[in-house]
Amino acid sequence: MNVHTPPTLQKLAIQTLVREEAIGMSDLEELAYGLFPELFKEAFDGRYTKLIKALEIALPFHCLPVGSLMRTPDLETLQAVGFHPRCLMTPLKTLSITYSLISQRDLDSFACCQSLFQLKHLELREVVLLDLDLMHLRGLLMKVAGTLETLDLQGCRMKDSQLSVLLPAFKQCSQISNVNYYNDDFSMPFLKDLLQHTANWSKMNVEQYPAPLKCYNEFPQVSVERFAQLCQDLMDTLRAIRQPKTISDQVSILCCCWQ
Repeated sequence: MNVHTPPTLQKLAIQTLVREEAIGMSDLEELAYGLFPELFKEAFDGRYTKLIKALEIALPFHCLPVGSLMRTPDLETLQAVGFHPRCLMTPLKTLSITYSLISQRDLDSFACCQSLFQLKHLELREVVLLDLDLMHLRGLLMKVAGTLETLDLQGCRMKDSQLSVLLPAFKQCSQISNVNYYNDDFSMPFLKDLLQHTANWSKMNVEQYPAPLKCYNEFPQVSVERFAQLCQDLMDTLRAIRQPKTISDQVSILCCCWQ
């Protein structure tokens, strides 16, 4: 026989607060610290994003029950938690953020998050970095230069001027073995400059680059003929620096590869 256990008065009070969203920042400051995790879970289950964001500010990130929430299919609500990993205590080997919006504050927090300082794999695939200042990302890359093995910046929509900020960090990444820059907007001069900063990449196995902007016609589509003319120039630049193992461009579907 199943016996139904009625909710406690504390549980009922929390449910009422969440449903009515009758709690503000001043109230959170007076709330008993031990009630925060339960209040956060209740707000998350009910998809009260305004309250979630208020709790995120009031409660240190490492105290939020994010781990148990990662199993939820409700991505939109989960994203309301924010990235802000600056208070995480456990060192991470992999940081993967894909197909998400990211703010300048999110990006800036990476450089001061000690749990990221031993990263081996960094994936920001389809995370649009256009119009963001990448100086703090450069700071993170400098800190992990001795451990980073994989860097995936596919679809970040970066332009020359943005990625140029990261070049000094790339030069220090001695353990890097796999990079991906597909779907970024790089000019031919910048790609050659980028390659000049990869002399220290002796462990590189697979590197993927976008076709130079000069390869695109007015439609815009990649001109195979134009790409073929530029491909050899890029390969000559690379081989003067080091010997690549596997290198391809994003138009390899057209049987055009940097090799």
